[in-house]
Amino acid sequence: MSHQFESGFFVHTPAWHRLGKVLDNPPSTQQAIIDAGLDWQVLKQPIYRRDANTFLEVSTHKALVRSTDQRQLGVVSNHYNPLQNVDAFKWFDILLHEGEVTLDAAGSLKDGKRIWILAKINLHPIEIQDGDAIQPYLLLHNSHDGSTAIWLHFTPVRVVCWNTLTWATAKRYEDEKNHKALHIRHNSNINEKLNLAHQALDLARQTLKSSIVEYRAMANKSITTELFEMYLSNIFEMEEPSNHKAYELIQENFEAGRGNKGSTLWDAYNGFTEWLDHQRGKNEYSRLESAWFGESARLRTKAHNAALALL
Repeated sequence: MSHQFESGFFVHTPAWHRLGKVLDNPPSTQQAIIDAGLDWQVLKQPIYRRDANTFLEVSTHKALVRSTDQRQLGVVSNHYNPLQNVDAFKWFDILLHEGEVTLDAAGSLKDGKRIWILAKINLHPIEIQDGDAIQPYLLLHNSHDGSTAIWLHFTPVRVVCWNTLTWATAKRYEDEKNHKALHIRHNSNINEKLNLAHQALDLARQTLKSSIVEYRAMANKSITTELFEMYLSNIFEMEEPSNHKAYELIQENFEAGRGNKGSTLWDAYNGFTEWLDHQRGKNEYSRLESAWFGESARLRTKAHNAALALL
């Protein structure tokens, strides 16, 4: 298994995957880029093809290369404009200056091919039920291999266990249709569109309001053993969810997982996402990649939609 997590930092508390550097205080953008291991540039370099005994430059595409070690990140068209890491961090400066957010985490995955920056929105944690709260965040994630655009989203984190409830990347296209996310292509005027900092924050607050309503409805919905099994059956698309290899783990999370009591749809939802974030996969590296960009991200969206269907 390749090393998916390359570098990163987290403020105060290590992330659930226990990777990266832990900082005592939120950093400035200038310090954050160093602590995240992202103080490098993406360079566009020519590509050559061999023709008989000579090499000819390919006129339509360029290679993206990391400045520090010359690692090739991807191959893109000539119209592609990389968003440099320093510019991604600078996007948060206006919100940091106004006290709207503080930087909470950032880092690199897949040898620099994917980067993310997570900023805590400066609101008090919002209780879903007594003793169980979520903290709102604003996420910027980007690719340096040409595989994705630049995305800005809201994402809520369950305070009791640093559990990403509906990780933004899992439902980004749906959120964009509902005007809850921003999507910027690499062949457009990136810097001009990144000036929409306040719009992204307003979108995050709008999404937070609707999410709170959904989560509190889940917490108020009592659930029986039959409903719990129906919930898992809808996620896994199988008549007997007890036959799934993860059934016992998810059931244990539902009944006695972090912050759960085995009595509500909220417990079932978080029991399932606890399995995704903390238990599914062979190791921390594969779990992290899957939870943010892979199969676990898809399952998280299904779990969210299946819970709403039972309300």
